[in-house]
Amino acid sequence: MRIELAMWANVQAVYAAFIIFAGGILGSAIKFQMQWIAWYSLPISILIVFIEYPRSKRAKGSNFPRPGQEYIAPIIHALGPLGRNYFIRFVLYLCMCIPMLFLLPTMLGGICLFFACATYFASALLGEQWRPIKLGWGKGSEVTVAAKRVATTEAPSHAPPRAPSFKRANQSTSSAEGLVEHRPAQEIN
Repeated sequence: MRIELAMWANVQAVYAAFIIFAGGILGSAIKFQMQWIAWYSLPISILIVFIEYPRSKRAKGSNFPRPGQEYIAPIIHALGPLGRNYFIRFVLYLCMCIPMLFLLPTMLGGICLFFACATYFASALLGEQWRPIKLGWGKGSEVTVAAKRVATTEAPSHAPPRAPSFKRANQSTSSAEGLVEHRPAQEIN
């Protein structure tokens, strides 16, 4: 059984983007010497969320798409190798996180993004790539690439298993008579 590292990297990058955004707001509100890094981190965090919001299809098993993912996935899919290749994401996120390491409010988000890009590097070495769960712009033009449908269960055709008949007979007499137990009479010599 092989672990798909890209799923971990996806979640790490989304959370890193939220931390970067919060650090960018904090860095913009407080006067720092390199305040341009805080301003730089705000659109970068939005770009990271835009790239990472659509989940990738798993190799085995099923996963559920995020709400609204079907609107962003065609754009990422249209980027071709730029959107699918995890090695390109590794290089892109590494270049994005380096400036964030030089400003205190964005440093935590930059470190989180560095860990996400390291995980993407490991997944790229394992040969993983982004595959869309489903593509389309709504229900009329939806093209299902690989969406697993949950099978509906049918009514059972056989009765559930029962206790053996001698146990059922003992249970029915004891339950019918209440709490009184009947013991066989002892023989008197």
